[in-house]
Amino acid sequence: MRSQSKNARYALTALANEMSSKHKITEISATKNFKVIVLYDVDKVSENNQRLIKWIIDSSSDSCKIIMTCQDGPHLLDSITNRCKLISIGVPNTREVVEVLNHISKRESFDLPASLAYTIATRSAHNLREAILALEACRANNYPFVDGQAIPLGWDGVLEELAAEILEDPSPKRLFLVRGKLQKLLVESVPPKLVLQKLVELFLKGIHANIKRDVYYWHAYYDKRLPAGASALLKLEEFIAKFMSIHRKSLAADS
Repeated sequence: MRSQSKNARYALTALANEMSSKHKITEISATKNFKVIVLYDVDKVSENNQRLIKWIIDSSSDSCKIIMTCQDGPHLLDSITNRCKLISIGVPNTREVVEVLNHISKRESFDLPASLAYTIATRSAHNLREAILALEACRANNYPFVDGQAIPLGWDGVLEELAAEILEDPSPKRLFLVRGKLQKLLVESVPPKLVLQKLVELFLKGIHANIKRDVYYWHAYYDKRLPAGASALLKLEEFIAKFMSIHRKSLAADS
């Protein structure tokens, strides 16, 4: 959570700097085109970051429309909620989640048994994002689907936390610490190639452009060599070690 808070602070500070560098518009015509800013999970950031969000709202209200999402309204500062129009969106029911999963299967041209769609919908606690990610993991792990196959849940959050830790601290000690999380994901039937793909996507968001080519190369290299199941742990560790080495050199060059 500490690394996620730091990343949020960086993003919000950059946004605040962008807002402060622009001339504030005082007269707005009826045909004004607003810039739209979307901030996700605002209730999960620290109070200091929420105060920064309040400043962004106050300084950019003439030229921007800000949309914020949260799951726990009471965790927001009153100074933010007082400036917003609150819209509550209910949790989708089981039937609605199943309909979305069926729609995805039709769009992607694969067969989704009704029993599996229902199980994913209920086990994801009606969290639509979790259900979609679970379906993605199930298909990558075993298709055609079989009765009683494992349904991985929450794996994306683990990878987001893992990637943030690695980006913040690409040290050999960190490599030792991530092993347990990787092993847990593989034991819970998250496909190794999906783990690799998602890690690469997350890494690419937090590195300089001049090393992205190297990351693409090593992604392709290890993607071809990943075995199935828990035996992929060693290759995933090798990839992360390679990425850490590249990232450390990039950070050292900047300092």
